[in-house]
Amino acid sequence: MRTYHLYLIQDDIAKAYFGREFMLFDLFSRFSSSRSLSEKKMLYKQIQFVTKPLKMLKLHHRVEQTLLSYPYYRKDGDIHILQEPNRPELGTLTIHRQYVKIESNGSFEAETTFFEILRKNELTFLAMNYEENRYGWLNPIKQERKYV
Repeated sequence: MRTYHLYLIQDDIAKAYFGREFMLFDLFSRFSSSRSLSEKKMLYKQIQFVTKPLKMLKLHHRVEQTLLSYPYYRKDGDIHILQEPNRPELGTLTIHRQYVKIESNGSFEAETTFFEILRKNELTFLAMNYEENRYGWLNPIKQERKYV
């Protein structure tokens, strides 16, 4: 099972850390693996500073409207599910207040579909897979070139 946590990063932070995403990844991965309550509190404050809260209703609506035409889409409470009948491949998207969680197994089709919907909705989503130490922007930030 592949699991991704996606955070919406503040625009100015995203621009400042483009090319240095490993620093943001380090912050989030330390938070997810920390066992110390005091360390978790400090890291959580930093995460709140660099992230934007999600517009949960808007995201749920966008995902649902986009996937309604998919024959293998269903919604179970707040969980959006893509799964073909009689196939083990499964993809789920859950929207939390601070982050989006995508879980999938088998082919990459479900997670790619979810990523594409989110990419079109917001510009500064940073996706992270802690188990595989992988991370990246859904929408790479275009750097302005300054010519002197």
